[in-house]
Amino acid sequence: MRNLPTKNIPVIVLLVSVFCFAVSQLAINSVLSPMGLELQSLNSEKNYLVEENRSMEEQIAKSNSIIVIQKLAAKELKISSNDSKSVVLLFFPAREIINQSFLKLG
Repeated sequence: MRNLPTKNIPVIVLLVSVFCFAVSQLAINSVLSPMGLELQSLNSEKNYLVEENRSMEEQIAKSNSIIVIQKLAAKELKISSNDSKSVVLLFFPAREIINQSFLKLG
């Protein structure tokens, strides 16, 4: 080898370092690039499935609502609920109940 002046040694070290850095970056990119493409594909598939799931949940919620069930019951099974409800109150005088219970015991 020739006798190199000491001024050129830092420049040579810098050039070798830059070359090694560039080669390592190319190697890393060549390994990671296919993984990135696969990740992007899987991410888009995941987004599609999330949207599909959301629409299915909405459809289930609509079909399970109480109004839909009442309409199906009325239409297909001929079952209808009475909207008018009546309450019947029965009053028994306490004295008669007590007298009847004593008569049964005695």
